[in-house]
Amino acid sequence: MASGPSQQFRIGALAKRVGVSETLLRAWELRYGLLNPVRTTGGYRMYGPEDERRARAMQAARADGVPAAQAASRILATDRAQAEAPRTDCEAPPSVDAATLRAELETAMTAFDTGSMHDTIDRAFAALSVESAIREVLLPFLAGVGVGWQLGDFDVADEHFASDVVRGRLAALAAGPGSRTGPVVLLACPPKESHDIALKAFEVVLQRAGWRTRFLGPHTPLTSIEVACEVVRPDVVVLAGTARTVFELPDHAVEVVRRISASSRLLLAGAGADDALADSWGGELLQGDPISAAQVLVQRSPRRTEREAANAG
Repeated sequence: MASGPSQQFRIGALAKRVGVSETLLRAWELRYGLLNPVRTTGGYRMYGPEDERRARAMQAARADGVPAAQAASRILATDRAQAEAPRTDCEAPPSVDAATLRAELETAMTAFDTGSMHDTIDRAFAALSVESAIREVLLPFLAGVGVGWQLGDFDVADEHFASDVVRGRLAALAAGPGSRTGPVVLLACPPKESHDIALKAFEVVLQRAGWRTRFLGPHTPLTSIEVACEVVRPDVVVLAGTARTVFELPDHAVEVVRRISASSRLLLAGAGADDALADSWGGELLQGDPISAAQVLVQRSPRRTEREAANAG
């Protein structure tokens, strides 16, 4: 039966049509934003012909040996290029305004409407690349919520609710080790840092570029980071902090950081870090928003050979 423009089906039906498992389809959707289901009033996720087309393209690319992250990136980039191409008819292309999406998220947040928040995030991922949706919609939305909370426009419950939803979506994108063979990076926040969503966004970009990540999260003791480094032997260690006070460490803790920088490439990120601090610790400063910083890191880091990747496990 040919797929009509209005035809929709559940994930089980899509899996049978494409010839892959439901688990794999969910992984493609969560990790790469490859599929864009819509929710029915009953809460079911329904997939359409465009989802089937992208899933088949993904299956074909994987059969040719293309890594999943690279294949998904190519498919979505092709779709965006076709959407942006000049049209020969009078139909106007759909437009997506990041500010409007952020406003919709704010409205859903104040109503504690989880479904609407997820729907808006789904639309952001469908219309933009994952990286652009995070940079232009999700992170500015959370930053605005934080400012609104400080000004008294939002309650702490609003901020916690919004952060939980966004953190969950980012965690889903970064779920599972996949088949990555890139550099190994250890990501952590110092002991006094409680905010880790920007670092999670950073991780998503690295994983989509094929890097292997180990995420330790907020309030991580420096001695624990050092132990993890001894076990993981990462190529890169990233410490992220939102305020300078986060990086104000006693002398014995600074010595731990310097030992870490002696064994791995140490990068400091976030508004609390600067060049002078990074230099004094034997590290480097990551500048820019989390998405841009991750992209620059990927571009400037040499790729591993197959033998190096195999030896690193």
